[in-house]
Amino acid sequence: MPTPGAARQGQAAAPEGPRFGDFDQRLGPFSIGGAAYTVLLHKKRLLGPKQENLGEALAELEIQDADGNPDYQETFDYQAEQGRLTHSVSASAGLFAGQGGAALAIRLVEMPAAAPGGESWQVFGLVNGKLASFGAPLPLGQDPGNAVGGVLAGVMLRGGIGVQAMGSTSEALEFRVWEGNFSVLIPVRVDWQHGKWTEEEECFESFNGTLRPKGCNLRVEANPLPRGADSTAVRLFPETEDDPYASQNVVVRADSQVAFLGTRALVTWMESDQRISCSFGDVWLRVRIDGAEGWVHSEDDFAALGLPARNESAGPEPATPAAVPPGANSE
Repeated sequence: MPTPGAARQGQAAAPEGPRFGDFDQRLGPFSIGGAAYTVLLHKKRLLGPKQENLGEALAELEIQDADGNPDYQETFDYQAEQGRLTHSVSASAGLFAGQGGAALAIRLVEMPAAAPGGESWQVFGLVNGKLASFGAPLPLGQDPGNAVGGVLAGVMLRGGIGVQAMGSTSEALEFRVWEGNFSVLIPVRVDWQHGKWTEEEECFESFNGTLRPKGCNLRVEANPLPRGADSTAVRLFPETEDDPYASQNVVVRADSQVAFLGTRALVTWMESDQRISCSFGDVWLRVRIDGAEGWVHSEDDFAALGLPARNESAGPEPATPAAVPPGANSE
């Protein structure tokens, strides 16, 4: 009969579960309509065998008023296996502001990605003195307050038609969204008083005698990664049409001068579980490479220019408050 000591020696040690430490982070205060709000992030830190930090995850988010009372709360899942985080959310916050008002924009980045680029948003403004979610921007023309009498106007663009609201008293701004390779500044119109916003424009092209949706020209912000020493080539198109006979191969070297001039893409806003996200279809990027200007379209070409597909970690400035200059997105 084995002794108790022998039995203990024959048993495998149970694997130790992940260890987490708690800590908080305060963002703000942010002034909205004369009221101050603070974003409080309750976080978990994954600890290694020597108490080293192996990663951080958001566990709960609170928006507090000036007296410390919570106006909004949300909890988040996090998971870890074998000394690394396998599911986590990070958050940043900033003001999305214009001449007529301001909102609190909270940017959430999820790993692994559930939304395009791993990014989603919560945008809160003051409506009748209370903090309220904007939700996703409404499609153009679906909010009468953003077009007087519901009137929309067509604007001729090169290769298409743009539709914009007429006589709207709402404010035209841009909202920065991570496309997956670069940031896109999307025009929106904000009705600060009612806590609503809508798309600013929609573009179409003629196809077989009918109009079909076409991407609008949008501003971009790109932060390319360093390119390798080996030269590569990208396919440069004169227009946003995937015609291989119209493209030219342009060599990209480590010292090539590359400028990112804009994008053309179909933009779709979505809302799920109180978060909003944005997806992009038929994405084209306008570039200038050592003086040669045109459009690139493929993920391989984006990567060759230093813009591979990747998640963009949460940063300190989630929203772009600059008003859209007249005609900035037309050709």
